[in-house]
Amino acid sequence: MRGRAVHINHQRGMVAVLTEDGDYSIIELLGEDIDEGDDLKWNESFPLGGESIKNLTQGTVIEVYFQNHSVPKTQLRQQLLY
Repeated sequence: MRGRAVHINHQRGMVAVLTEDGDYSIIELLGEDIDEGDDLKWNESFPLGGESIKNLTQGTVIEVYFQNHSVPKTQLRQQLLY
């Protein structure tokens, strides 16, 4: 699965990723930082929990925690812990 980081709550380390399916997935960053617009790739369609994913834009592998998938756009602020 691929997606693009579209919204980031830097204080909480929470990221909304718009997937190639047109849905939003929520990830929590575990140390590394990414930028809005970064192209991300992971192996499974809907993983939950800790995963290593590729940041294709920066050419790095980052550790994240998948929190949720198929999040409606109206719920993004709540999911990003604003």
